Amino acid sequence: MLAGVDLTLDAGEVLCVLGPNGAGKTTLISTLLGLVNADSGEIHLLGKPQLGMTRSQALRQQLGVMMQIGSLSANLSVYEQCDLFSSYYAQGYSAAELVALAGLEAQTKQRFGRLSGGQKQRLLFALALAGKPQLVFLDEPTLGMDVEARQALWQQVKQLRQQGVAVVLTTHYLEEAEQLADSIAVLHQGRIVAKGSPSELKALMQYKVVRCHSRLTDAELALLPAVLQVSREQQLITLHSHHAEQTVRALLQIDQWVTDLEVRPVALEQAFLHLTQTPATQQEQAA
Repeated sequence: MLAGVDLTLDAGEVLCVLGPNGAGKTTLISTLLGLVNADSGEIHLLGKPQLGMTRSQALRQQLGVMMQIGSLSANLSVYEQCDLFSSYYAQGYSAAELVALAGLEAQTKQRFGRLSGGQKQRLLFALALAGKPQLVFLDEPTLGMDVEARQALWQQVKQLRQQGVAVVLTTHYLEEAEQLADSIAVLHQGRIVAKGSPSELKALMQYKVVRCHSRLTDAELALLPAVLQVSREQQLITLHSHHAEQTVRALLQIDQWVTDLEVRPVALEQAFLHLTQTPATQQEQAA
Protein backbone atom coordinates (compact mmCIF):
# COMPACT_ATOMS: atom_id res chain seq x y z
CA MET A 1 0.00 0.00 0.00
CA LEU A 2 1.26 3.45 -0.94
CA ALA A 3 0.42 6.73 0.80
CA GLY A 4 1.26 10.29 -0.17
CA VAL A 5 3.96 9.43 -2.71
CA ASP A 6 5.00 12.51 -4.71
CA LEU A 7 7.73 12.17 -7.36
CA THR A 8 8.91 14.23 -10.32
CA LEU A 9 11.52 13.35 -12.93
CA ASP A 10 13.38 15.45 -15.49
CA ALA A 11 14.71 14.37 -18.88
CA GLY A 12 18.11 12.71 -18.54
CA GLU A 13 17.61 12.06 -14.82
CA VAL A 14 18.02 8.70 -13.12
CA LEU A 15 15.67 8.40 -10.14
CA CYS A 16 16.42 5.45 -7.90
CA VAL A 17 13.71 4.16 -5.57
CA LEU A 18 15.32 2.39 -2.62
CA GLY A 19 13.54 0.37 0.01
CA PRO A 20 13.63 -2.91 1.93
CA ASN A 21 11.66 -5.90 0.70
CA GLY A 22 7.95 -5.18 0.98
CA ALA A 23 8.40 -1.40 1.04
CA GLY A 24 6.19 -0.98 -2.03
CA LYS A 25 8.73 -0.48 -4.84
CA THR A 26 7.09 -2.84 -7.35
CA THR A 27 3.64 -1.55 -6.34
CA LEU A 28 4.82 1.98 -7.09
CA ILE A 29 6.04 1.05 -10.57
CA SER A 30 2.85 -0.92 -11.26
CA THR A 31 0.73 2.06 -10.19
CA LEU A 32 2.68 4.51 -12.33
CA LEU A 33 2.13 2.21 -15.31
CA GLY A 34 -1.58 1.79 -14.64
CA LEU A 35 -1.27 -1.91 -13.79
CA VAL A 36 -2.64 -1.10 -10.32
CA ASN A 37 -5.37 1.50 -9.88
CA ALA A 38 -4.61 4.41 -7.57
CA ASP A 39 -7.36 5.34 -5.09
CA SER A 40 -6.48 9.03 -5.34
CA GLY A 41 -3.96 11.41 -6.82
CA GLU A 42 -2.77 12.08 -10.36
CA ILE A 43 -0.12 10.47 -12.54
CA HIS A 44 1.42 12.16 -15.57
CA LEU A 45 3.89 10.43 -17.89
CA LEU A 46 5.80 12.66 -20.31
CA GLY A 47 3.30 15.40 -19.55
CA LYS A 48 0.27 13.28 -20.38
CA PRO A 49 -2.24 11.99 -17.78
CA GLN A 50 -2.06 8.29 -17.00
CA LEU A 51 -5.56 6.88 -16.55
CA GLY A 52 -5.18 3.20 -15.72
CA MET A 53 -4.05 1.29 -18.79
CA THR A 54 -5.63 3.91 -21.06
CA ARG A 55 -2.83 5.70 -22.89
CA SER A 56 -2.27 6.87 -26.43
CA GLN A 57 -0.29 4.94 -29.00
CA ALA A 58 2.15 7.85 -29.13
CA LEU A 59 2.80 7.54 -25.37
CA ARG A 60 3.23 3.77 -25.62
CA GLN A 61 5.92 4.33 -28.25
CA GLN A 62 7.89 6.51 -25.81
CA LEU A 63 7.83 4.18 -22.78
CA GLY A 64 10.13 1.29 -21.92
CA VAL A 65 9.36 -1.13 -19.10
CA MET A 66 11.27 -3.94 -17.43
CA MET A 67 9.38 -5.45 -14.52
CA GLN A 68 11.03 -7.40 -11.69
CA ILE A 69 9.11 -10.57 -12.53
CA GLY A 70 9.22 -10.59 -16.31
CA SER A 71 8.67 -13.48 -18.63
CA LEU A 72 8.52 -14.23 -22.33
CA SER A 73 7.43 -17.17 -24.42
CA ALA A 74 9.75 -19.98 -23.38
CA ASN A 75 9.79 -21.47 -26.89
CA LEU A 76 10.84 -18.40 -28.88
CA SER A 77 14.55 -17.90 -29.50
CA VAL A 78 16.48 -14.80 -28.49
CA TYR A 79 16.41 -13.49 -32.05
CA GLU A 80 12.70 -14.24 -32.46
CA GLN A 81 11.92 -12.32 -29.24
CA CYS A 82 13.95 -9.35 -30.48
CA ASP A 83 12.34 -9.49 -33.91
CA LEU A 84 8.87 -9.54 -32.35
CA PHE A 85 9.50 -6.54 -30.09
CA SER A 86 11.21 -4.64 -32.89
CA SER A 87 8.01 -4.97 -34.94
CA TYR A 88 6.01 -3.10 -32.27
CA TYR A 89 7.83 0.20 -32.87
CA ALA A 90 7.98 2.36 -35.97
CA GLN A 91 11.31 4.03 -35.09
CA GLY A 92 12.85 1.46 -32.77
CA TYR A 93 15.89 -0.80 -32.82
CA SER A 94 16.21 -3.67 -35.28
CA ALA A 95 16.26 -7.25 -34.04
CA ALA A 96 20.01 -7.48 -34.58
CA GLU A 97 20.57 -4.26 -32.61
CA LEU A 98 18.51 -5.59 -29.71
CA VAL A 99 20.50 -8.83 -29.65
CA ALA A 100 23.67 -6.74 -29.47
CA LEU A 101 22.21 -4.54 -26.70
CA ALA A 102 21.53 -7.70 -24.70
CA GLY A 103 25.03 -9.01 -25.39
CA LEU A 104 23.55 -12.34 -26.50
CA GLU A 105 25.03 -12.71 -29.99
CA ALA A 106 26.21 -16.21 -29.09
CA GLN A 107 22.69 -17.21 -27.98
CA THR A 108 20.60 -15.88 -30.90
CA LYS A 109 19.07 -19.31 -31.62
CA GLN A 110 18.67 -20.33 -27.99
CA ARG A 111 15.14 -20.45 -26.59
CA PHE A 112 14.23 -18.08 -23.78
CA GLY A 113 13.39 -20.96 -21.46
CA ARG A 114 16.95 -22.28 -21.73
CA LEU A 115 18.70 -19.02 -20.88
CA SER A 116 20.32 -18.48 -17.49
CA GLY A 117 18.70 -16.06 -15.04
CA GLY A 118 21.23 -13.35 -15.84
CA GLN A 119 20.81 -13.84 -19.59
CA LYS A 120 17.05 -13.51 -19.25
CA GLN A 121 17.49 -10.23 -17.37
CA ARG A 122 19.82 -8.89 -20.07
CA LEU A 123 17.30 -9.78 -22.77
CA LEU A 124 14.40 -8.22 -20.87
CA PHE A 125 16.45 -5.04 -20.40
CA ALA A 126 17.21 -4.84 -24.13
CA LEU A 127 13.56 -5.39 -25.02
CA ALA A 128 12.57 -2.52 -22.69
CA LEU A 129 14.65 -0.28 -24.96
CA ALA A 130 13.19 -1.66 -28.20
CA GLY A 131 11.31 1.54 -29.08
CA LYS A 132 14.15 3.96 -28.15
CA PRO A 133 11.98 5.30 -25.29
CA GLN A 134 12.18 8.69 -23.59
CA LEU A 135 11.08 7.28 -20.22
CA VAL A 136 12.22 3.89 -18.92
CA PHE A 137 11.04 1.95 -15.85
CA LEU A 138 13.51 -0.64 -14.56
CA ASP A 139 12.31 -2.75 -11.62
CA GLU A 140 15.27 -4.60 -10.03
CA PRO A 141 17.01 -4.89 -13.44
CA THR A 142 20.25 -6.54 -12.25
CA LEU A 143 18.60 -9.28 -10.19
CA GLY A 144 20.42 -12.54 -10.91
CA MET A 145 23.22 -10.94 -12.92
CA ASP A 146 26.89 -11.61 -12.29
CA VAL A 147 29.26 -8.74 -11.56
CA GLU A 148 30.39 -8.29 -15.17
CA ALA A 149 26.85 -8.22 -16.56
CA ARG A 150 25.71 -5.84 -13.81
CA GLN A 151 28.48 -3.36 -14.59
CA ALA A 152 27.69 -3.59 -18.32
CA LEU A 153 24.06 -2.72 -17.59
CA TRP A 154 25.17 0.19 -15.38
CA GLN A 155 27.11 1.54 -18.34
CA GLN A 156 24.02 1.25 -20.55
CA VAL A 157 21.93 3.17 -18.01
CA LYS A 158 24.57 5.91 -17.95
CA GLN A 159 24.38 6.07 -21.76
CA LEU A 160 20.59 6.44 -21.56
CA ARG A 161 21.08 9.41 -19.23
CA GLN A 162 23.52 11.01 -21.68
CA GLN A 163 20.91 10.58 -24.43
CA GLY A 164 18.37 12.53 -22.36
CA VAL A 165 16.31 9.49 -21.39
CA ALA A 166 14.62 9.63 -17.98
CA VAL A 167 14.99 6.44 -15.92
CA VAL A 168 13.07 5.22 -12.88
CA LEU A 169 15.07 2.46 -11.25
CA THR A 170 14.19 0.33 -8.26
CA THR A 171 16.90 -1.69 -6.57
CA HIS A 172 18.02 -3.07 -3.25
CA TYR A 173 21.69 -2.82 -4.24
CA LEU A 174 22.95 0.33 -2.52
CA GLU A 175 26.11 0.34 -4.65
CA GLU A 176 23.88 0.42 -7.72
CA ALA A 177 22.01 3.46 -6.43
CA GLU A 178 25.25 5.26 -5.58
CA GLN A 179 26.69 4.49 -9.03
CA LEU A 180 23.67 5.51 -11.10
CA ALA A 181 21.26 7.80 -9.27
CA ASP A 182 20.97 11.53 -9.74
CA SER A 183 18.27 11.44 -7.08
CA ILE A 184 17.08 8.83 -4.62
CA ALA A 185 13.68 8.33 -3.01
CA VAL A 186 13.72 6.06 0.04
CA LEU A 187 10.45 4.14 0.30
CA HIS A 188 9.49 2.60 3.64
CA GLN A 189 6.14 1.02 4.46
CA GLY A 190 4.55 2.66 1.42
CA ARG A 191 5.78 6.18 2.17
CA ILE A 192 8.67 8.27 0.89
CA VAL A 193 10.73 8.90 4.04
CA ALA A 194 13.57 10.81 2.34
CA LYS A 195 14.43 12.29 -1.07
CA GLY A 196 17.62 13.78 -2.42
CA SER A 197 20.92 13.09 -4.13
CA PRO A 198 23.18 10.35 -2.71
CA SER A 199 25.34 13.01 -1.05
CA GLU A 200 22.30 14.78 0.43
CA LEU A 201 20.99 11.55 1.93
CA LYS A 202 24.36 10.77 3.44
CA ALA A 203 24.44 14.28 4.89
CA LEU A 204 21.28 13.46 6.86
CA MET A 205 23.51 11.38 9.10
CA GLN A 206 25.11 13.88 11.45
CA TYR A 207 28.35 12.04 11.98
CA LYS A 208 31.52 10.87 10.24
CA VAL A 209 33.47 7.66 10.53
CA VAL A 210 37.01 7.69 11.99
CA ARG A 211 39.11 4.55 11.54
CA CYS A 212 42.58 3.89 12.94
CA HIS A 213 44.87 1.68 14.98
CA SER A 214 45.38 2.97 18.52
CA ARG A 215 46.76 1.79 21.85
CA LEU A 216 43.77 3.24 23.70
CA THR A 217 41.13 0.96 25.19
CA ASP A 218 37.52 1.08 24.05
CA ALA A 219 36.60 2.81 27.31
CA GLU A 220 39.23 5.51 26.73
CA LEU A 221 38.13 5.96 23.12
CA ALA A 222 34.51 6.37 24.20
CA LEU A 223 35.52 9.33 26.38
CA LEU A 224 36.99 11.26 23.44
CA PRO A 225 34.98 14.38 22.52
CA ALA A 226 32.06 13.96 20.10
CA VAL A 227 32.33 10.14 19.96
CA LEU A 228 28.95 8.48 19.57
CA GLN A 229 29.97 4.85 19.14
CA VAL A 230 33.10 2.68 19.34
CA SER A 231 33.60 -0.64 17.59
CA ARG A 232 36.64 -2.81 16.94
CA GLU A 233 37.35 -5.52 14.39
CA GLN A 234 40.57 -7.26 15.40
CA GLN A 235 42.86 -4.24 15.83
CA LEU A 236 41.03 -1.80 13.54
CA ILE A 237 39.01 0.73 15.52
CA THR A 238 35.93 2.49 14.13
CA LEU A 239 34.58 5.62 15.80
CA HIS A 240 31.34 7.40 14.92
CA SER A 241 31.78 11.09 15.70
CA HIS A 242 29.44 14.05 15.26
CA HIS A 243 32.51 16.33 15.16
CA ALA A 244 35.35 14.32 13.63
CA GLU A 245 37.91 17.15 13.83
CA GLN A 246 37.53 17.44 17.61
CA THR A 247 37.76 13.68 18.00
CA VAL A 248 40.90 13.35 15.90
CA ARG A 249 42.70 16.24 17.63
CA ALA A 250 42.01 14.76 21.05
CA LEU A 251 42.99 11.28 19.89
CA LEU A 252 46.37 12.45 18.57
CA GLN A 253 47.09 14.37 21.78
CA ILE A 254 46.49 11.30 23.92
CA ASP A 255 47.98 8.61 21.66
CA GLN A 256 51.00 9.63 19.57
CA TRP A 257 51.28 6.09 18.16
CA VAL A 258 48.04 6.25 16.16
CA THR A 259 48.44 4.71 12.69
CA ASP A 260 46.32 4.17 9.57
CA LEU A 261 44.13 7.14 10.47
CA GLU A 262 41.19 7.67 8.11
CA VAL A 263 38.20 10.03 8.28
CA ARG A 264 35.33 9.67 5.84
CA PRO A 265 31.63 10.52 5.55
CA VAL A 266 28.97 8.01 6.38
CA ALA A 267 28.23 5.42 3.69
CA LEU A 268 24.92 5.40 1.82
CA GLU A 269 24.24 1.99 3.34
CA GLN A 270 24.32 3.44 6.86
CA ALA A 271 22.03 6.32 5.87
CA PHE A 272 19.61 3.86 4.25
CA LEU A 273 19.52 1.60 7.30
CA HIS A 274 18.90 4.58 9.56
CA LEU A 275 16.07 5.91 7.39
CA THR A 276 14.29 2.56 7.17
CA GLN A 277 14.53 1.57 10.82
CA THR A 278 11.31 1.34 12.78
CA PRO A 279 10.95 3.76 15.71
CA ALA A 280 11.26 0.81 18.12
CA THR A 281 14.60 -0.18 16.60
CA GLN A 282 15.88 3.38 16.80
CA GLN A 283 14.93 3.57 20.46
CA GLU A 284 16.72 0.29 21.18
CA GLN A 285 19.90 1.54 19.50
CA ALA A 286 19.71 4.85 21.31
CA ALA A 287 19.42 2.98 24.60
